[in-house]
Amino acid sequence: MFLFKPKFMIPLALISGLLASYGVFSYLKKEQQQMKTMQIITRPVVVAALPIPLGTPLKAEDLQVKQWPEDLAPDSSYQDLNAVIGRVMKTEVIAGEPILSTKLAPTGSGGGVPGLIPAGMRAFTVAVNVVSGVGGFILPGTRVDVLATVSPSGMKNGTTTKTILQNVEVLAVDQTFNKNSEEPLVVKSVTLVVSPDEAEKLALASNEGKLQLVLRNGADLEMRITDGVKISQFNGQAEPPPPGPRVILPQPAPEKVEEEEEAPTRVVEVLRANVRSEIAFEPNGTAKKKSSKQ
Repeated sequence: MFLFKPKFMIPLALISGLLASYGVFSYLKKEQQQMKTMQIITRPVVVAALPIPLGTPLKAEDLQVKQWPEDLAPDSSYQDLNAVIGRVMKTEVIAGEPILSTKLAPTGSGGGVPGLIPAGMRAFTVAVNVVSGVGGFILPGTRVDVLATVSPSGMKNGTTTKTILQNVEVLAVDQTFNKNSEEPLVVKSVTLVVSPDEAEKLALASNEGKLQLVLRNGADLEMRITDGVKISQFNGQAEPPPPGPRVILPQPAPEKVEEEEEAPTRVVEVLRANVRSEIAFEPNGTAKKKSSKQ
């Protein structure tokens, strides 16, 4: 066909390319106009104006309001500065990060450590050394288990070590509750976040024995029940068997011994002339004679 001749094919290719380019240009221009006319709905969000460490009461100069797309704004964010001024941060935030309700301590909490204690929980401080403090690798925000070693009075073989608490949050080490440090810290005390019942266990164990902290992975939430270990298990001494239940056997009722009725005394009256006499025969076979004149 004549269209396949070179003098016709080149013009046709040029025309087709121009038409395709025009179509793409028209489509992009139309989309651009639609985007210009499209209105993005936004709403105010309170964000941090600068890095804020945990335990810090929020001030107006620490905050600013930014416009965020409504569909991207977090549900727990705030729109008004006055709603968060005075509240205490319980986590660290960076500049530009939204202030969320989940990152704030309860209303009325003071700054510092008290504001970081969750409602219903308590802060309990235990003394540690390099060994019991896991070489200084226990830092604020880490999770630990607590072991207690108790020795009964005068019974060295009865010394027992048992895990009394598991997956406990470390609130502070010494007087530091900053989580930025990644280097080991040799400290003398560690403050734990525990419930009132757990605080009683810690108080008793610290007074009656020694405490040891065991560092655990923060993502490990498994709670394991342990039997504890006694020193007698290391020196080869056999454990005395636990006392079994005390069984009280019924005692037979004492046999009733029927008392033999005492045989009555028999009396025989004898008359001889003017003499009257009586002979009494006792049950044991003896006889007694009693005489009288008529």
